[in-house]
Amino acid sequence: MVTRIYTHELKKRIQAIAGWYELEEEGKLQIHGKEVLYVLGIAAVDSSCCGVWGCRYGLVPGYIRHFKTRKDAEGCWISEVEPIADEKTRQEISRILKEKEGVQQVRFS
Repeated sequence: MVTRIYTHELKKRIQAIAGWYELEEEGKLQIHGKEVLYVLGIAAVDSSCCGVWGCRYGLVPGYIRHFKTRKDAEGCWISEVEPIADEKTRQEISRILKEKEGVQQVRFS
């Protein structure tokens, strides 16, 4: 089982040349007897020459192994997650999040 570190960083706007993105909230989802961590965010292109655009999206770090067990140097919580490799499970999670949270896209890390 491969685990990786996930740093919880909500409400931190990341500015880019043509817009910005921000992670707004986190949630947990039970699927196949395991708990999945997901994060909802918003992205906007608002300073581009090509017009204005935005979307609400979901990120799925993975199955929760250890939730918010310590903090990093900046005071952000750290969790350990297991990436979700199974494509069928990814599709199921994507469908659920699109229906439940109204996101346009879901990405897995």
